Amino acid sequence: MRICLLGLLLLTVTARFAGATAPETVVNADTPQKLAQTKASVDGQMAPGGRYEFISPERRGQVESLFRDMQGMLEKSGSAAAMPERDRLQLFNLQEKLNGILTGSDSQRLVCEKRAPIGSLVPVKTCRTYGEIESQRRDKDRFFDETRKRSQSVHGD
Repeated sequence: MRICLLGLLLLTVTARFAGATAPETVVNADTPQKLAQTKASVDGQMAPGGRYEFISPERRGQVESLFRDMQGMLEKSGSAAAMPERDRLQLFNLQEKLNGILTGSDSQRLVCEKRAPIGSLVPVKTCRTYGEIESQRRDKDRFFDETRKRSQSVHGD
């Protein structure tokens, strides 16, 4: 019986990791023109309603800085293929850092948690997108701000 359960658990874990995919690579440009096109696309997706609309101002600044650094490197060499190996490695690392920031701010990224609902001891797994979580957070913050302002105007504060 134990062996059967262990086998089933192993099969489940193996199947889960076999179906896992690597994060999407957003930035993989090897010429200044391709990088400029990618930057324009990412900038558009950082607008309200876009895939990266919930990116924090700090992370937005990091994205801008990374694009600027990569653009300078590519314009200096003309392409990644013409770069010395050391510079190609640095460009790759900058692109990976940028992809990590964008992946973490992707409103379509699925976030799952397991917690017991109120009144229960049995944890339940719930999954929502990062966009749903951030929209609910913004709505809640907006509600509390409006409630506070109404309360202050009623009490004359």
